[in-house]
Amino acid sequence: MKKAITVLALGILWSLLPGWNGAIAQEPLEFTGSFFNPVLTHGDPGSYDGDLLVAPYALWDNGAFYIFYAGNGGGCLATSSDGLIYTKFAGNPVITPSGNGFDSLFAGGGPVLKVGPKWVMYYGARQYPGWGPGESTGRATADSLTGVWERSSAPVLTIGSPGEWDAGLVNTNNVLPLDTGGFIMFYYASDDFNSNWLMGMATSPDGITWTKYNDPATTQAPFAESDPILPAGAPGEFDEWGVTGAGVLRMGGYYHMYYAALCPDPTLGYRSDIGYAYSSDGISWEKWPENPVYVQENDPYFNNTTMIYEQPCTLVNGSTVYLYYDYGTWENSLGLATAPNIWVGINERITNYKLQITNYPNPVYQSTTFFYSLKDPGQVKLEIFDSFGRLVEVLENASRPKGKHQVTWNAENYPAGIYNYRLWAGGAVGKGKVIKF
Repeated sequence: MKKAITVLALGILWSLLPGWNGAIAQEPLEFTGSFFNPVLTHGDPGSYDGDLLVAPYALWDNGAFYIFYAGNGGGCLATSSDGLIYTKFAGNPVITPSGNGFDSLFAGGGPVLKVGPKWVMYYGARQYPGWGPGESTGRATADSLTGVWERSSAPVLTIGSPGEWDAGLVNTNNVLPLDTGGFIMFYYASDDFNSNWLMGMATSPDGITWTKYNDPATTQAPFAESDPILPAGAPGEFDEWGVTGAGVLRMGGYYHMYYAALCPDPTLGYRSDIGYAYSSDGISWEKWPENPVYVQENDPYFNNTTMIYEQPCTLVNGSTVYLYYDYGTWENSLGLATAPNIWVGINERITNYKLQITNYPNPVYQSTTFFYSLKDPGQVKLEIFDSFGRLVEVLENASRPKGKHQVTWNAENYPAGIYNYRLWAGGAVGKGKVIKF
């Protein structure tokens, strides 16, 4: 699903990366699909989740895993001792449509977090008949995760005005507390169910009054009132048709987003995979250049004739990162992938610059020289990879003394493209990119 990079495209890429020093904030985790999938399946037809089971949100509390999800009867709950096999709560659904007002037809599915002594739920709400997420996000509080949930009388987030990018439907995926106080929300929205879905962001001082991110430089519709923070990919990219939900974590000083996306497929009509992006402020995001990072083939249960990845959510618990997602409304069940929890180690190595490496010139026509410095003597390995992650050359693989070093890469016989370099030394790593014309 990668595209060949032309010299023109390289020029455009380089123009967008002024002063790039080669430092990467975080590599994506390597998730493995669970052989226990699906971890939760829909009930019998006519039951509270017999016709719909989507939009998981997972959390850990007091020795147990909890998943909130959207069923056709409302917001539901399941619990697990190991995060692999879930049991539905006997009192489901825990929140139901009110029959009047903004959540009269549907209520359920969305993030849940502890704020002071209370649990707070941000749930999807629908007032008008239709398909997909609703027109707003509601807020409810409870003393325990099983309820009773007391909802606010008005929604906390609503769709935009006619003509705006989020004028049709909106669905909240994550609400995170800020170190400076207040909260940040990530949601996906669209002006119509069949249009591209994009990621948006909002902030709040109290978790009740929310303000959507709005770039003051964009004053015309569809971005007059607010702006998406993660656009759809270019034609041919895995996220060409936009996003179908995302899980966001904040670790090591960065926001980390795993988002589901759709693109055309010549055989099936569409394809669904999961990509990764990171951000230091929640507004400006860098998509991982080798996206997607978790594909259909990674999940042993995935059937690409009826399933898609939707609404992933992420949970860190101990030494494991859990990635839950639903398989779409044809399947109505939940899947899981796991990865080792290595966020902090990588971020410390990269952002503290324990091992710095640069190269000049960049872009390169014939050759470029890498410069690095070692605090201690030791074994050094410097590798070059192509844009598909294939090793193309090992420039260094030897013991080197303390101090400054340099090595030249002759790239004259390599095709134009973006190459990744990685330097390992003394348990630290330095990395970056080279653009070859």
